[in-house]
Amino acid sequence: MKRKLIALTLAGLMGVTCVGMTACGGEGEQDTATTKYITVWLHKSEAEPEGRTYRALMDEFNEADYVTEDGRDIVMRIEFKGTAETLDTAINGEILSGGLPDVVAVDAGDITAYANDELIVPIDDCVTADERADYVDSVIEQSTYEGSLYALSGMDTPGGLYYNKTALESVGYGTAEKPFGTIENPWSWKDLEEAMEALKAQNDIDGTTPYRLRANIGFGGDEGAMYLYSPVVYSAGGQFFGPNEQVTGYLSGEAAMNGLNQMNDLFARKGDYMEEGNNALAFPQGDAAFEVYGPWLINSISQEYPEFEDDYDIMPFPVYEAEDGTKGTVATPCGTWGFGVTRDADDVDAATQVIKFLTGAHASEMFFSDIGTFPTHKSVLSSMEEFTEEGPLHSLSQLLLETATPRPKMVNYPRLSVAYRDIIAFIKTQTGSQSLADYVLEKAQSVDR
Repeated sequence: MKRKLIALTLAGLMGVTCVGMTACGGEGEQDTATTKYITVWLHKSEAEPEGRTYRALMDEFNEADYVTEDGRDIVMRIEFKGTAETLDTAINGEILSGGLPDVVAVDAGDITAYANDELIVPIDDCVTADERADYVDSVIEQSTYEGSLYALSGMDTPGGLYYNKTALESVGYGTAEKPFGTIENPWSWKDLEEAMEALKAQNDIDGTTPYRLRANIGFGGDEGAMYLYSPVVYSAGGQFFGPNEQVTGYLSGEAAMNGLNQMNDLFARKGDYMEEGNNALAFPQGDAAFEVYGPWLINSISQEYPEFEDDYDIMPFPVYEAEDGTKGTVATPCGTWGFGVTRDADDVDAATQVIKFLTGAHASEMFFSDIGTFPTHKSVLSSMEEFTEEGPLHSLSQLLLETATPRPKMVNYPRLSVAYRDIIAFIKTQTGSQSLADYVLEKAQSVDR
């Protein structure tokens, strides 16, 4: 979901704040001598599971005893905007009028742009060192701009390579000679190709062994490609941009192209190895042996195919492998929506208390239970039995803790994200007269223009 922020050209309006209103730009209750209202704009509807969880958290917060520095009760008010696009429209309508809420939801990739445009403000002074240390490193890294912390998130979405452990064991994997991928010894795209070939050979005999890869290219709209497939560039040692946010020569540079070319080669040579149907449950149903995806599939398998739970696991996202066999570093997709305090909030400390509640350990556990996103707190990941026992949840939690790699942090991120979406789609379709290198260069230049 892209943010199209109105340029902040009227400097005189940048210091405008809403004093004494429940929600800047809203029709809520006015602050009183005993009550401070903090309004939150959210990109969800109250009818959907995530929205219902936020509503429950709001009710819990308001029943508890949170107070401002001057002793007033803090009351949270969430305005459910329904969609990211509706939230964008509401934000853009209030940017120059001083009518923003105290707290606004922000997607991980957009934090840098929001901070650069001074739409959200630093919250360092309101988050203690101990509080900060309990969040997973990727959340803090993604939310930090020019040395200051601007946002926090109560959920994360680590991704990896789901694999049918039982099917692979039937063709000799899971042994010392053919181990499954790990953080210390990850599979490369070449390893994945060899495994699919072995499974395909077995399928030619029995007709039942799954062997395809469900790549989920096209998932998540504009943002899905960057979320799932930024590790293609990172694992090869590449960068998306350099000084002054220049993309040309970096995304189109040698290291990044090494990673993109290796993925492209697999799709070009093994097109029939890709499971590209619309069946979201192709992996547990045996139509695919592998799937690149985030954590949501774990819940789906648990609820709809519990008999399959012992048959699969999750390994790191495939890495680049050089001609001499040297492998790149593991990079794990991550990041989702969090919250920042807007520049129109007149009590940053009170607003940050709301953010810390909506993104705290308790909230993280609720989101995991309700919608399957991962907790963003090290204390939760190390104490909940679900994440400490061997299995997919434990595997993915280790990837989040040790290898989560945030999406590119740049002001011009929306244009980069769209360009990268087009590049990954180009790899998937294998159509057109251009070479991948020429296409990537063209897309890189389009971001720089």
